[in-house]
Amino acid sequence: MTTIIDQHVNQITAGLEALSNLMMEPDSLHLLGTHQAIERLHGSLPLLGNVNAAFAHLCTRDNAGSLVGANHPVEYLTQRLGLSRAQAFDLLNHGKRLFGEPDIPVPPTNPEQTEEDKRAAEEEAQRRKEQEKKAQERARKAAREKKASEEKKRIISNALKDLNEHANPGYLECYSQAMEAAARMTPEELRKFVTDLVRKANRAGLDYEKKKDPLAAFKKRGISFGPTDADGGSYARLYLDAASRAKFEAALAAGEAPGSHLPDGSKDTRTKQQRRFDQLMHILDNYSQARITRDRGIGTVVVTLTLEDLVGADWQTRFSTNTSVDLTALDILHLGLAGDTFALQLDSATGVPLSLGRARLASIEQRLVLLATQGVCAWNGCTKPGVELEAHHLQSYLHGGVTDLNNLILLCREHHRCNNDNRDGAGGKGHFEKDPDTWDITHHPADGGPPTTTSTWQFEQSPGQRHKRKIRDKHPSFDDQELPGTDPPLFAPDTG
Repeated sequence: MTTIIDQHVNQITAGLEALSNLMMEPDSLHLLGTHQAIERLHGSLPLLGNVNAAFAHLCTRDNAGSLVGANHPVEYLTQRLGLSRAQAFDLLNHGKRLFGEPDIPVPPTNPEQTEEDKRAAEEEAQRRKEQEKKAQERARKAAREKKASEEKKRIISNALKDLNEHANPGYLECYSQAMEAAARMTPEELRKFVTDLVRKANRAGLDYEKKKDPLAAFKKRGISFGPTDADGGSYARLYLDAASRAKFEAALAAGEAPGSHLPDGSKDTRTKQQRRFDQLMHILDNYSQARITRDRGIGTVVVTLTLEDLVGADWQTRFSTNTSVDLTALDILHLGLAGDTFALQLDSATGVPLSLGRARLASIEQRLVLLATQGVCAWNGCTKPGVELEAHHLQSYLHGGVTDLNNLILLCREHHRCNNDNRDGAGGKGHFEKDPDTWDITHHPADGGPPTTTSTWQFEQSPGQRHKRKIRDKHPSFDDQELPGTDPPLFAPDTG
């Protein structure tokens, strides 16, 4: 079977390469001689989605993550296929739904239930499972019939994310109906059709006791952030159940009155939406202040800068933080360095941490230094920011490793679990090392292959890495000698 797949892939790739070379000279071609062939090509592209879905199922079933020393197949898809994490998760979910075991909500266990009620719930669960298997077959058939372009598939996938747990019909049946409708609808028509389909399915959904699920909205709760735009801002998307929305609105209402959070007598030119936003920031400021002592500052914003950066800064200059967001000088002033924000100063000549505003404990200082030198998780390709990272002992603490900066890096929780502390290659997992002189971080694969140096773009843009490159450009012998610090500390030691 593997040989046959290789043959087909070789034919497809060779054909695409030849076609691409021909089409790169469009002046020698004519529309009438090409449009039918290109139409056939686009008509066949949905089949690639079927191949990807089946392959995603194999990745889940056979633990593809182990091929790259990770626990989850998403790491394989991002590293080897170049997918984003969002694309990888969507593909894995699609493969699971088309080819995996139907995911049916487990009947609740209630000690007060009678045996008859339990039996009825189990029978209902079995009925739903059989129904989903039939729907799965219909969904696979619809996928094979090339009825939906990739754009239409995206529309369907995005709309079906709003289905609740007990929707009737369930995901696969809705998917089948949407795929069948896609053949005769434009993308705009399809978007409206699937939205209505989801709305009706959610309304008709009943739990195992033949009642509306009172927690259906609560189970869908969440907050997501969009990418940073050209102005440095970003959009956020919230989903709130009714009770949470009521609590949210009540909290914001306290700051809706004109003049709230402004000095007495100030003219308020803000819109209602802006006053609501300022109230939310006020709530977060109070929350952060309350946590400073309890959590020792780890949950606060950390700004990393040098004296050189500060002197040469203008309104466009951005400073790195321990979050996924870079801040301008105005943003920093808006946060207020005297409040719940730390400022870590790096020496302009060496990149060595010089002073730290508002830090008191060594463990905090160590973590903040690591944040400045990494910015993101040390796993190559991972962009989890500092607030989501854990300190990892390169030489395991249980194996005698000390809590020293030369023995620490930052990893997100997911990739922290991908490290083999015993360094014996067990489970296909490798380990990290850090050069004690240069602090270059390398990952050593389980099979003994050549190590890879962390080169994630966000990692390379961290203050420590940027200054390291500048220093090495100015001083080629930097790695062979210790250069003295030149900057005065911006912050006096906090002895309070």
